[in-house]
Amino acid sequence: MNRFLAGAVKRLPLAVLIFALLLTTHMAAGAAEISGRVTVLGQDGKQPLKRFDHAVVFIEGLETPPPGEPAVMDQTNKEFIPRLLPVVKGQEIRILNSDRVQHNVFSPHEQEPFDLGLYPVGESKSVRLQVLKRHKVYCLIHKSMVADIFVLPNRYFGVTDGDGRFRIDAPPQGDYVLRVWHVFGGADQVPIRVGTQNLTVDFTIRSTQTTEEALDPPGKAQHSHPGASPQGDTY
Repeated sequence: MNRFLAGAVKRLPLAVLIFALLLTTHMAAGAAEISGRVTVLGQDGKQPLKRFDHAVVFIEGLETPPPGEPAVMDQTNKEFIPRLLPVVKGQEIRILNSDRVQHNVFSPHEQEPFDLGLYPVGESKSVRLQVLKRHKVYCLIHKSMVADIFVLPNRYFGVTDGDGRFRIDAPPQGDYVLRVWHVFGGADQVPIRVGTQNLTVDFTIRSTQTTEEALDPPGKAQHSHPGASPQGDTY
């Protein structure tokens, strides 16, 4: 019996090594990423925009729980920062006021409007959204302020930089749809198969709105909706 135990002890390091190797291999297999570049054209479909940021590239085909930490949007110099904020369905969206003046943030979304009411410098208010995709956000006081909150079903998404480049941590292996949406309305999608290798996917999309239309849509100057709550409740 003692001899058997001694042999088992000698074999233990090898077993541990094999387990660690298998674990490392499994982790490496799931470490693929999706990257690429989005080119955004104007409404004519010919001339590219000067910059290709403010697009979100995301995976459809699975759901993940919302992160525990909030997604943060700030207000500085009478601008929303960032201009485009992707969030996971149900995630807390914390909207700060780092400006020198009061703001009244609201969204006139048809299914899920909200109004956060007036709040001064240094304060923040939060909202959680359940309806997927675009939610336009404005300030009732400052008509030039506009942003988009884009609600997604999972955490597998990325936003483009000024050159249009993006990167996404790949989801578990399988077949999905990779989609892109830009604040000027351009959109596209492609089917993808996620395996153990990195994927490179490029998009060229055509805007459906001009800059002026995207920043100043009809009815923006009106209040978000009748009966809006100054406490920031969602409806």
